[in-house]
Amino acid sequence: MSNFGLLIIITYLYAVFVLLLEAKVTFVKARISKMIFLVFAALSLYYLIAEEIPGLYLWLRILIYIPVIYFLLATFPEDLVKIIKKSGIKSSKDKAMSVNNDLADQLYDTVDFLSKHKVGALITVERNVDLSKIINKSLILNADVSKELLTAIFITTTPLHDGAVIIRGNKILCAKAYYPSTKRTDLPMHYGTRHRAAIGISEQSDAFTIVVSEETGYVSVTVNKEIEFNISRETLNLYFEKFLRIQ
Repeated sequence: MSNFGLLIIITYLYAVFVLLLEAKVTFVKARISKMIFLVFAALSLYYLIAEEIPGLYLWLRILIYIPVIYFLLATFPEDLVKIIKKSGIKSSKDKAMSVNNDLADQLYDTVDFLSKHKVGALITVERNVDLSKIINKSLILNADVSKELLTAIFITTTPLHDGAVIIRGNKILCAKAYYPSTKRTDLPMHYGTRHRAAIGISEQSDAFTIVVSEETGYVSVTVNKEIEFNISRETLNLYFEKFLRIQ
């Protein structure tokens, strides 16, 4: 077997390994493995495009490399989104996006009720980064978002109150979702399990998460690796206007 053929096979096998590994190990280890895969992919591209290989037509080289392109997209979704955002590329559709007022109203009423009654809650709204890996390991609901359902989920006497709810669009996709806790050591001691989990999911995605403390009733939000603790109702509405956009 030629060198380029062997390298292509190694690249495919390693890509499959990386995609499986990502769900089972820490974020840092998976990221290192992604970097190694990227090196393999680059070498494969060099052999397929740059090297003169007798009898290998250009169209055949491109056809062989299509699966590697898929693996790149599947392995680096968050990184690609960040690159696009940093490049400043925005479509006219993005500029014209409006606030999902129905979702904002339901969430506002829910959070207001839970806060006043000191019912702990963790509510995540999926944005650009797909959370299917977490959703698939949770209890699937796929129900319309409503104050009644959300409050019922987090009442402590129900079996669903532990964990997080994930919302996509106007649907509650799942309950009892569990996030990896943040590894940060600079957080105040009064941040509980919910707050640390909310920061954890914000470190691995661009999701917008609302936390209600069962001890104090304080409302906090996490997004883009940051947390704002004990926010006012007015501030919560500002977050809704910024992050609850209709795609």
